[in-house]
Amino acid sequence: MTAPEHRHDPIWEQALDWLFQLQARPEDSALKEAFEIWLCADPRHAEAWRGVSLTWQAMGAVTPAHVERWQGTAQPALRTKRRIVRPVAAVLALAACLALWLAAGALWPEGDYRAATGQTRQLVLADGSTVMLESGSALDVAYESGHRAVRLLSGQAFFEVAPDAHRPFNVNAGGVSVTVVGTAFDVELTDRAVRVAVQQGQVEVSAGVENQSAALLSPGEALRIDRGTGLAERHNIGISDIAAWRSGQLVVDGISVGEAVDRLRRYHRGLILLQDDALAAQKVTGVYDLTDPASALAAILRPHGGTVTQITPYLLILDRG
Repeated sequence: MTAPEHRHDPIWEQALDWLFQLQARPEDSALKEAFEIWLCADPRHAEAWRGVSLTWQAMGAVTPAHVERWQGTAQPALRTKRRIVRPVAAVLALAACLALWLAAGALWPEGDYRAATGQTRQLVLADGSTVMLESGSALDVAYESGHRAVRLLSGQAFFEVAPDAHRPFNVNAGGVSVTVVGTAFDVELTDRAVRVAVQQGQVEVSAGVENQSAALLSPGEALRIDRGTGLAERHNIGISDIAAWRSGQLVVDGISVGEAVDRLRRYHRGLILLQDDALAAQKVTGVYDLTDPASALAAILRPHGGTVTQITPYLLILDRG
């Protein structure tokens, strides 16, 4: 059974959190106003809210608050009387929804190649270049006579590029472009950032229409580009730590708990909910076992007073202890 794309999506998690809050506090006008601001801030928010609401309603749960916002104004709003749902009951009901929703086989993102949850996938491209896709990752390939291009749609991939002086190799990840002739490097795409780390050779990394963040990276160097601010941060990384996920390890050095959780989501066959912004902002450094996401999460949260609550095998709630 293949887990769906949404379990990696922080926006979908936000939509779940809004659903819990709106059901628990249906008369809170300030909460409703904040929800409207969030809903209108990005088209992806409305799409995520629609998916969460449909899943909730399909299980016969209470009618989602603001149902008219995703059904469309042309249809009359449902008249089912709303009732307050205690947070724990809401989580348990959603867990039941989630189990059936996973079993229904929700679609993965489009892509020529994908790696299933908990698995990596080795690819050999037409020119002899090799790509290893991390768990939960997806890739498009577009080779033509004058260039070699791939697009990382989600997750992380390690590339070993066959040299070809006449056809540079280009990786696009969330608007960030990585160009090489022949080298070995790792690219990661998350909702928060794009990261590039070089194991061998050199790569040119650029972002933005005018390539304001252009940089040339050598072995042992990495670049993190924040997708929200465009800020580029360059740092050194041990060669052996690059793409450590290939040997089942998550190696992190001073990243936020939220980013570490994002990486572990690719290895969990369900949802990981982290709703504490202060906890998500804490920094973490260490080496963790990707084959046991729940234990890895517990180890990451423990120094910051965080805990992991397993509602079902598919739903983990992260919060302060």
